[in-house]
Amino acid sequence: MATKRPGRAGIFRGAPRTPRQRHGEIASPASHSGAAYSWDILSDALVWCPNAAALLGLPARDLPRTGKAFSHLVEPESGPDRRAAMAAGTGADGSFETRYALRLAPDRVLMVEETGRWQPDDQGRPAFVRGLLRADAGQTCLPVRIQARSGLLAQIQNGINEALRISQTCTLIVGGLEGDGADALDVIARKLRPMMRRQDHFGALSPSRFTLTLTGCPAAEAPGAMRRVAGLLKDCSGDLTLAAACAPDHTFKAAKLLRFAEQALESAHPGSQPCVLYDSRTALRAARSKNASFDVVAALNDRRLTLACRPMVDAYGRTPVLMQAAAAVAGPGGRTTTLGSIPALEEGNLSLLVDGRMLELAADYLADHPHQRLALPVAPATLKDGEWLPTLAAHLGARPGIESRLVIEVPEIALGADGALLGRLHAMKAIGIGLSLSGFGLGHVPPSSLRHMPFDMLKVDGVFIQPLKRSTEDRLFVRALVDRAQNLGLAVAAEWVDDEATARLLLAWGVDYLEGALFGEPEALPQPQSLRTMLKRARG
Repeated sequence: MATKRPGRAGIFRGAPRTPRQRHGEIASPASHSGAAYSWDILSDALVWCPNAAALLGLPARDLPRTGKAFSHLVEPESGPDRRAAMAAGTGADGSFETRYALRLAPDRVLMVEETGRWQPDDQGRPAFVRGLLRADAGQTCLPVRIQARSGLLAQIQNGINEALRISQTCTLIVGGLEGDGADALDVIARKLRPMMRRQDHFGALSPSRFTLTLTGCPAAEAPGAMRRVAGLLKDCSGDLTLAAACAPDHTFKAAKLLRFAEQALESAHPGSQPCVLYDSRTALRAARSKNASFDVVAALNDRRLTLACRPMVDAYGRTPVLMQAAAAVAGPGGRTTTLGSIPALEEGNLSLLVDGRMLELAADYLADHPHQRLALPVAPATLKDGEWLPTLAAHLGARPGIESRLVIEVPEIALGADGALLGRLHAMKAIGIGLSLSGFGLGHVPPSSLRHMPFDMLKVDGVFIQPLKRSTEDRLFVRALVDRAQNLGLAVAAEWVDDEATARLLLAWGVDYLEGALFGEPEALPQPQSLRTMLKRARG
């Protein structure tokens, strides 16, 4: 267990530390077999760490740059993909993990394991994902297996969501093939493959009952789709019956859609009435409004954007030393939701407007709370904007003394995309603020370059922290990152620390600060009294 290091005045201050004596070789970040990524769901932009091409065995120019392009590589029925795993909601904090196959070439299939975490928009839906892919080259696609009902429902819900996203209809077909000599499910799946598109899914409810989720199949075409299924399976052994229900015509929920289709299947009879479409008297088409996206401009104009903070604690004493801030939006009923990523910020200087608003609130909070420290993340586009430095200087000048308690958090990917930002980092440092590098370990910044950057702290990306308990590779990789930070004389923090075992492991390696669900969830900061009064008058 690491002991408290003497002489570390302040949160980031202290002399460079001597690297520990190693017993056995520690894997370097370059040798890590995982590929980290970030995915803005609403803009669909997918950003990879530099070693992704080597991991997937693709030229860098051929890496999928959107979530849609990546989904085209997923082999149907090989396992729940990213969207399905997120919809399953395996982690209350937005974490997920799954395993599926990628079809990288007609004759090359690669099984991958994926772990990650999504962050919500103001309506609680996934908006931004950060995750990690690992390859298992020794495995190929899995045969069709009978799924747990919860997993199958997640798969169906994913199809419904995708259909709604493109303003289409999702048709769920449930089939039963009864008889002593009925064909196996993998045979049925293979015969149905010609009518399946990339977003369609085949599922197994039981040895004699299957589901076929057709994204983009209107209700009017559902009887024709069932007839085509019957035609493809005409040579199968056993008595075939089929039934279908449609979303959103019948419901928006996977559980109800499956129940409706199974109810219709009960009225189907081989020979006389083998295909039945569920009949609903009410349609819920008005619920399409759920598909509306978050309006950033409206939230800015209504002053609904606010700060939400969670504590960053000292790894040794577990005392809060810093408040980690994030943009949040006030929703109906006083509910506040943190925003992992706001779509379309690259257009119209929206990132500067949002970050400027967050800076204003952070400065007011620090001025009203002289014993608090606060870390404020800033978007890459904001750092490049010529108005950012004057805006920062103006807010700090209007509130003297808060600069030493403000930490600006810079994403590693921003430096990887634009090396010219180094001068702006030094300019911000000269104002007197602290600087933190988030996303440490993703590989966008060469290790040698860190020596010339004015950072006080390096924050290890959460995609490497989340699987520490079960992944030897990640333990070696994170320990190497900690060693590197210590060799540079910088404080090191870790995010997504959600359990005591991970916290103790990181402490033993010498991590200085911890952040995650173990120490508290984000809470909205109260608005300044003057702002509340102004808003009250405006509404009155």
